[in-house]
Amino acid sequence: MLDEKNDKYERIYKTSRDITVRSKRVIFTLHRIPGVTEEVKESLMSSAANELRDIEQTLMKHIAMELRDEDPHQFVYAYTSGIQEYIEALSFHYFLMTGTIISHNDAQKKVTFGNGKEDHADVVPLSVLLQPKEYILGIADLTGELMRFCIKCVSTGDFDKCYKICDILKTMHGGFLSLGYIPAKELYHKMMVFKSSLHKVEEACYSLQLRKSEVPAEMLSDVFAMYDADENHAHFM
Repeated sequence: MLDEKNDKYERIYKTSRDITVRSKRVIFTLHRIPGVTEEVKESLMSSAANELRDIEQTLMKHIAMELRDEDPHQFVYAYTSGIQEYIEALSFHYFLMTGTIISHNDAQKKVTFGNGKEDHADVVPLSVLLQPKEYILGIADLTGELMRFCIKCVSTGDFDKCYKICDILKTMHGGFLSLGYIPAKELYHKMMVFKSSLHKVEEACYSLQLRKSEVPAEMLSDVFAMYDADENHAHFM
């Protein structure tokens, strides 16, 4: 029995690593959007959506099947890194589509599947347990992606997107502060990174307000070149 659980844990862990890799691919695709034509943007968004859907219908569903008739809490740590990276990618795509942050309930629906037994309506559907903690940690990681996206938008003259990102980050920061204590040591580090990201976005928007009437849009990117280079270096370390 113990060997079976260990084997299952290892299978879930390996699947989680695949989810992490493919979710990072989605994020990379979305970061190509600033500065492209509307047609290319639609193509990139569609590509990201298809990749997310495939992650859900293959890798996530595989984990859900492994968790069938099991206590999912026993295996959460096997897939926590993958689910957090997936939430980061999913919420990034969702924000670019809607300008809002996907809710925990809607994210859970993405990884909840039919029970495969249509003639047994009372059977619990297959799902990957998305604990609030994993959702929160994934959303916390999103803030860094939004900061990087904002800085890239400066160089393309998409100032409205920068202001929108600044507003949503401020709202998210207030939301995180209202959470109180959460038993997740990772969150402390993520909040430090979040504060740094928010500061950079606020500084970018402040500089835009001061300089956009004096400096051509294509030159404003020089103001933030150091931020962009530093963040890209840190992101791919």
